[in-house]
Amino acid sequence: MRTRFEGRVALVTGAGRGMGQAIAEAFAAEGAAVVVAARTSASGAAVVAGIRARGGTAAAVGGDITDRAAVKTMVESASQAYGRLDIVVHCAADNGHGMVEQMADEAYDYLVRSNIQAPFWIAKDTLPLLSGAPARGRLIFISSATANRNYLPGLIPYVSSKAYLNSFARGLAVEAGPRNVLVNVVEPGLTATGRLMDRLTEDQVATIAAGFPVPRVGRPTDVAQAVLFLASDDASYITGASLLVDGGVSLVPLTGMPASMTGS
Repeated sequence: MRTRFEGRVALVTGAGRGMGQAIAEAFAAEGAAVVVAARTSASGAAVVAGIRARGGTAAAVGGDITDRAAVKTMVESASQAYGRLDIVVHCAADNGHGMVEQMADEAYDYLVRSNIQAPFWIAKDTLPLLSGAPARGRLIFISSATANRNYLPGLIPYVSSKAYLNSFARGLAVEAGPRNVLVNVVEPGLTATGRLMDRLTEDQVATIAAGFPVPRVGRPTDVAQAVLFLASDDASYITGASLLVDGGVSLVPLTGMPASMTGS
């Protein structure tokens, strides 16, 4: 076990599965006390149990990020778990998709609460806590490699929400810097999370990735290592940055996506 984050407390939202889980586990493996935030208590408890079984330190908190009161309670519970917060990684999001003229207003409203309002609430509630971190607080948002780059049919609302997140983080970096907090973004490309693999076959994934500069889809651990870098002392002079972790996907046309993935 490395000890790069020994003595620090990290809150990771959306940590019940996928990239969030990989990020939480990576922090714990390097000595951080990790607060696993998951919408379902069973998912959070399972991740915590796994971390503890490997000798790590973790606690679980619940909360629906689309509920303002739940976000506030989640942050309060997280800060109480180990008495402080040094690092916050906001990974939870909605990946709702559909053509604009066909997308239900309710589905769009939910996406806005998940991907636009929730990051604002997370920032508002955690900045006062992060500003007291001895080694500068870190607030890291998980965005998407598609933000500001390409607009696939059926993904325009989602991609636009991530473009907003990038802009929000850059502006927040200016506000938060004098308060002892660094704010950055990680932009994953197509990543083999359980959610993705539930919708694509292995052959479909291989076909899509064949034209990537790095001819494979990303792994959750690829994203986790980028997050850990931005949270580490090695990144103490980096703020307002967006780190692409996409194997070069954003440099080439994204082809071979089945209609079920784009809503077209």
